Amino acid sequence: MNAVMKKGLRSFAIAGLLAVGIATTIATGGSGSDDGFTPPPPPPVGPTLNITAANGSEVASAVVIAIGLSFDFGDITDQNIVARPGDVQMLAKGTAGFYKSLPPGYQLALENCANGGTVDVTINQANVNTITVGDRIVAVFVDCDDGLGYVISGTVDITIAAVQGDILTNIFLLGMDIVMTDIVITEGASTMTADGDFTLTLDSLNFPRTRMSLSGTELEVGSDGMIVTLADFDHALQLEFGVYPGVEVLVADVSGRLTSSLLGGSVDYETTLSIEAVGDDDPYVGEILISGADDSSVRIVIIDNSHIQLEVDEDGDGTVDEFIDTTWAELNGRQTPPVTDSTINSETAPILAREMFNAVTGFGSVTITAGAQFVPVAPFGQIDAMDVSGDFAALQIPCNLSGTATVSGSKAVTNTYSSGDNLNATFDACLRGGEKLDGSMGVSIASFDETPGDAYVVSASVDESSLRRVFGGACFSGIGTFETNYDFMFTTTGLIYANSSTTDFNVWAGGRSQQLTAASVSAQITVGQQPVVVTRESSGVMTSPDITGSFSYQSVIPDEFYADDDGTTGPYAGELLVTAADNSSMRMVAVDEFNVRLDLDYNGDGMIDTSMPTTYAALGYDDFICQ
Repeated sequence: MNAVMKKGLRSFAIAGLLAVGIATTIATGGSGSDDGFTPPPPPPVGPTLNITAANGSEVASAVVIAIGLSFDFGDITDQNIVARPGDVQMLAKGTAGFYKSLPPGYQLALENCANGGTVDVTINQANVNTITVGDRIVAVFVDCDDGLGYVISGTVDITIAAVQGDILTNIFLLGMDIVMTDIVITEGASTMTADGDFTLTLDSLNFPRTRMSLSGTELEVGSDGMIVTLADFDHALQLEFGVYPGVEVLVADVSGRLTSSLLGGSVDYETTLSIEAVGDDDPYVGEILISGADDSSVRIVIIDNSHIQLEVDEDGDGTVDEFIDTTWAELNGRQTPPVTDSTINSETAPILAREMFNAVTGFGSVTITAGAQFVPVAPFGQIDAMDVSGDFAALQIPCNLSGTATVSGSKAVTNTYSSGDNLNATFDACLRGGEKLDGSMGVSIASFDETPGDAYVVSASVDESSLRRVFGGACFSGIGTFETNYDFMFTTTGLIYANSSTTDFNVWAGGRSQQLTAASVSAQITVGQQPVVVTRESSGVMTSPDITGSFSYQSVIPDEFYADDDGTTGPYAGELLVTAADNSSMRMVAVDEFNVRLDLDYNGDGMIDTSMPTTYAALGYDDFICQ
């Protein structure tokens, strides 16, 4: 069974729980009581829970926690359904690819999950070559653990309700009616449950803007044994690019009714001002109105990505009876991150080392690929050899092993590139050598020179709009702009020289992101021998949602590593110096391709206070190995 398809089916179930995540309002809500038996009243026409200054903070906290889950699917599913660029497209393409692997008609496939349990998939399709309205997929999970951090049981029944565009491109709409029966998802000590149905729509017709919406009339969901019912709900999550350089903006709008016996009634909720968040930061703007009985309400007013004001109207007269100032950390029940920008010590160093390792490795991976696309067999290299000049419409270029790149732009002359030429490419599983690309890249050429052979040198400005690169078993995504120079054996036969620099760039790996500023990377790559050796130097400033503050980094000794390993090793030589604001520092010293040592200087006096042995696996290399 196609791995993307199988994981996608599981993710649908979790998406249903989290995108309607308001359900976990019960987690910190109040309680009701029953002093005796009375006949059940008729169904209420409006919300029944009175909201007061006493319970307003609890209700608001629970709502914020639930919507926070909706913002960050990666923390639960590790599949980044919406909160990471490009994966909606990959999910849909996996669906289409799985269809094509089977003959028409009714199919049954039982498979063991990676770490235990089973998934039994039944498919009824009308056309082997495409997804068609009315096609049906049913997956029955029994304690299925694929090593993604959760175990799932229950049944997910999907019927295709709408299809527009070409699902094998980035531009499509896919609507699905989903029924979940006895779904139980266990993650650590937490359990989520679901029974009911909803409509899920994945819409990238305005790519690179991507939208996911969920709506339904009734869905029962639970968290750790506490059950609520959602009615007439409509939730939408949208990714927008280009608002801020190098990062995506997540926009959310939600509405519906929540009923819970533990809350003691029901409340209505709706966004009166769209919620917006940048990257993995907490939302910085938006308003959510939660309405209770007798027009009582609490309005969540987001001041910035740290502060919130709650406006409680107990009697529904339109006048705020209580203002409550709070923070995202308080409403989320979140502890202050252990790493600060004022010090580095033995407790915080492993977290910082993990983020730094991801950032340096990922930035080098996703930036070096731009210049490599001018190799004759690569997409830009193929355009170079064509009789193309002036403005040209989208051309679908086959990648030399599999997949395609759709390229448009402008060229001054045929059979070469020159200053001012522009290229825009959308890669679709473009496989060349050991590299596979998905996503978008724009290139504005500053200079280009080539020899009659394959050698060339190019300088360009590059805009990567959610480019995902797989190489050597490791997956990284990059979002942002950078300047690059790429010398493919033009200066020295048998050597590739590459360097890139950026003022603002995001690296994604293993469900985590790192923001880089004033960053640069340079590399020298030997070719024509085995193994291929890469020498890399890095510098810049890094921030991350998993740490507070910023940290500068600089190669003291260049990294050396094998370019064509299997994705499970790191540099076998090299030393990276990481410095905090108070001059405390950490040196990441490569011991061999599996092990690294952290030398810590607590007070910036140049003396090593402690050394910590660790491994690349412990620093998180396993997190960005492709699943």
